[in-house]
Amino acid sequence: MIDKVLNKAIDANVKQLDKAKEFVEDAERRFSARAWIGFGVLGASLVCAFVAAFLLRDFGKRNFEWFPDMGYSEAWESQTTHDYANDYDKYTEDLPPYIEAWGTAEMAPPPGTVYRGQKSLDIPEDVGSGLPERLAWARTNLTVNPYATVSGDDLDKTLARGRNLFQFNCQGCHGVDGVGNAPVTKFGIGAPTLANATVRDKYTDGELFYIITNGINTMPAHMAHVDYDDRWIVVRYLRELQKNK
Repeated sequence: MIDKVLNKAIDANVKQLDKAKEFVEDAERRFSARAWIGFGVLGASLVCAFVAAFLLRDFGKRNFEWFPDMGYSEAWESQTTHDYANDYDKYTEDLPPYIEAWGTAEMAPPPGTVYRGQKSLDIPEDVGSGLPERLAWARTNLTVNPYATVSGDDLDKTLARGRNLFQFNCQGCHGVDGVGNAPVTKFGIGAPTLANATVRDKYTDGELFYIITNGINTMPAHMAHVDYDDRWIVVRYLRELQKNK
């Protein structure tokens, strides 16, 4: 009798366990299907959001930036225009054309710099290519040295500048203070003495300016590395060396 009762109880429990197992399995199947559907909807939504963000963004505006200091420098960019009242004339009277015309954010060139577009010596095409013709043109047209009449402190500054230019550009061939005995004479290269009456009386200021600019005989042209005004200063310094000769 007891065995029958126990067997019935066991059978009842087994049936309940089977039902519970079936319920759990069915719930798992339903949850799994809904989960996959949910993940699919979420993924599609994210894709749509990314596509919309890309297509609807304003490409004229920057996105969020990290460390923007270098991108928004307070310094002006090279060759860009600005409306700042420049003071280049405090540093040089002969402004490069790109600064004078455009007002760009370039600094004025250092004194004595030979830069692109700087004024130089323009000789008309109808002047012959020979040295005599060109010296004759210089004698006739280059008659005024802008530094010939300076005096006082301006004269001292002009002569000091001329001495410096002469030492760096002329002394190696023409000797200290233009009196010859330069190092190049040891190699058979002759350079005339400049501080004498012969050169003083033979050449005008304009001819000396032309010679410094374009060279003569074995002397090379100096227009590529001596400023236009500095060439006139060298001529003025040479005249000072030739005094009382």
